Order: sequence, then C-alpha cells, then structure tokens
Amino acid sequence: MNRGKNPELNRKLVSLLLMGGGIAGLVIALWTELQLLEKQFSANRGAAAMMGAFAFVFGLCIWTGVELWRGKPWAFRWAQILLVAQIPTISFSGFTYLFYTGFTLYLSLSTLPNVLVGFQFQLGSAIKTEILPVIEGFVFGLNLVAIAALYLLGKSRTRSEG
Repeated sequence: MNRGKNPELNRKLVSLLLMGGGIAGLVIALWTELQLLEKQFSANRGAAAMMGAFAFVFGLCIWTGVELWRGKPWAFRWAQILLVAQIPTISFSGFTYLFYTGFTLYLSLSTLPNVLVGFQFQLGSAIKTEILPVIEGFVFGLNLVAIAALYLLGKSRTRSEG
C-alpha cells in the first residue's frame, strides 16, 4: 500500500531539488548581473550576457521543478536533461565545466598537486564554464546527488506509468 506513494515522493523530492537550487542560482545570477551592470557596462557586456544565460538556466530549473511537482509529462524529460547536465564536472588545460542546483557531493579524480581522489560537498547552486589559456591539472568528478536524483526520477516515472 505504501508502494503507491513512493513514486510520488521521489518525484517531489527531485522537484524540490530543482526548485530550491534553481531559486538559489537565479538569485545569485541576477545579483551578480546587477553588480556587473552597475560598473562600466561596455566593459562587462559579455559577462552580463553570460549571467543572463545562467539566470535563464536556473529559471528553467525552477519551472521544470514546479511542473514536475504537478506531474506534467514534459517536465520528466527536462528534469532528466537538467540532472544529466549536473553529473559531470571536468577541468583540464584551458577549460572548466561545473553545474549543480541545490547541493552537490562530488567524487573526483584529480592530477592537481596533493589530491588524487576526493570528495567535495557544496551547498548552493553554480554554473561555471571557463575557457582559459592557463594550464591547470586535470579534474574529473561525478555529482553523486545528481546521479541519485536521476535514479529517483527514473523510479518515479516507471512506477507511476506502470
């Protein structure tokens, strides 16, 4: 009897992760964009545009989370896309990618000095993409929270459809 409620609970937990993390990320992105626009606009146009794109992605997380809470079928697909995008973190010479909403627990492999394998926990939301000529070590990580959320979402969808 309790089995029927579990898929709904799983779906709602994932929707809360997307909504809460999306709200945190949107607030940070908009605040950062306002800070950039208060300074000399012509010098910060690119950064302001990037913050606008990040705000859009976090807004999409909020919208998807709300619609997932309501059980809209299209929201399952978008939630999957957003969660898959949050699984990897990668950094190598000249490039960095990181994206998470809510919180993350990364299991990472690194060639940076003094770190080989490690865990990293962060609370909040972030998107980071950099293309730099600076040579840094290699880091590859997996967001265990996003993997767990994707698993819960999959369980909620297969059980609620079956």
